[in-house]
Amino acid sequence: MRRSLAIAGAVFACAAVGTPLHAQGSGVDQQSACMSARMGAGVASPCNDASGVYFSPGGLAMQGSALSVGVTLIRSGSTFRYDPGQEPLGTSAVIKRETEIVPVPQAFVSYKATPRLAVALGAFAPYGLGLSWPVCPASDAHCAGTNFEGRFTGYDNSLRAYYLQPTVSYEVVPGRISVGAGVDFVHSTIEVHQRADRASIGLRGTDIADAELSGSGNAVTGHVGLVVRASDKTSLGVRYLHSAKVDMSGDADFTQILTGTVFDPAITAQFAADSALEDQGIGTTIKFPSQLVVGVSYRPLEIVNLLFDWQHTTWSSFDQFVIDFDNAAAPNRTLNLNYRNTNTFRFGTQVDWSDALAFRLGYRYNTAATPRATPFLPEGERNYYSAGVGFHPNGKLSADVSFQYINQPDRRGAVRPDEPVVGVYSATGMTFGFTLAYHFGARPGMQ
Repeated sequence: MRRSLAIAGAVFACAAVGTPLHAQGSGVDQQSACMSARMGAGVASPCNDASGVYFSPGGLAMQGSALSVGVTLIRSGSTFRYDPGQEPLGTSAVIKRETEIVPVPQAFVSYKATPRLAVALGAFAPYGLGLSWPVCPASDAHCAGTNFEGRFTGYDNSLRAYYLQPTVSYEVVPGRISVGAGVDFVHSTIEVHQRADRASIGLRGTDIADAELSGSGNAVTGHVGLVVRASDKTSLGVRYLHSAKVDMSGDADFTQILTGTVFDPAITAQFAADSALEDQGIGTTIKFPSQLVVGVSYRPLEIVNLLFDWQHTTWSSFDQFVIDFDNAAAPNRTLNLNYRNTNTFRFGTQVDWSDALAFRLGYRYNTAATPRATPFLPEGERNYYSAGVGFHPNGKLSADVSFQYINQPDRRGAVRPDEPVVGVYSATGMTFGFTLAYHFGARPGMQ
């Protein structure tokens, strides 16, 4: 019963910690190639591709109508190195995760209903991605490949949070003060694959079960924003995205893995009807964090825009979860994750070389959301570097591309839940962003 709880608990650990390399916790803020090239800085002066729906709802009323679609390709890889003598017998001291490329699409539209009023809609995924580690197939008892010990925490996991965000933005003082607000409809899905062993009977490191866990849920939350043009050169901006409380339900499917020992019959009994490892429903409540962003934009020259944003994200909302099991043989369990709030500092520069061409650079630093690295999320504090180009051949069409390089220092961590640190995680990553936009009417001046 104790093992079944540990397995089923992992699905909610995955939902809580997420798995992407490139951001705090499970956050994804590469929602526009233009903004990604600036490293996301621009709450006070958003790009004019309608991505202000996410980055600066207050700034939309100061821009023209636009429709944009884009995709960000996130390329990441990880390596775990055991401390000398800490790897299990017969296991490699270095575990390398295959490099993965994951696409993150987004779409935005903003329409100027009147000279002072804009209505907009965005579809994007601000939380998510996935991570998998090398593991032998459950059906292959003689596998000679890598079989990472982290499989007992989770070896193939994913989290997705999709936001549909209608927004209204209004210029309270034309050309000077604009506000925005709206509702966010959230749909989240999770999937986790995990193995189980049984140290209490001498089977530590020997797979006895494979768990496939999945679930989904919905929520409604909201957002607000404000932009103030203090002068022709300086703008200030604020954005707040409220937390989203998602009631999630799903299924836990357990498959026995025969060990070839005298314990197999006793283990088989745990998979019977009304037993701890019977296939069953599971559920919990997940609270995605709130985001507060404050920023400034300054133009020392007409063609140069310098941007700075500070973001505070309340990852501590992932501190604890109560997991409910349908089967009475598996009582409810409280999962403690000890997440902490984080701060992100973004610096961006845009040079409008001509009406048709813009160059962008950015830098970002963020603190870590996790108290220590794990197979679920080998993340830590990071430095990001970005560059990009925007091409506007006419007043109607625009195309933007971006590149980000992520530098994360090595971080010590564990491979099993609630066990000591036994090695070091290394991570590499980069992103490639592409956005196409169509602008209605004259090209706007604010970006």
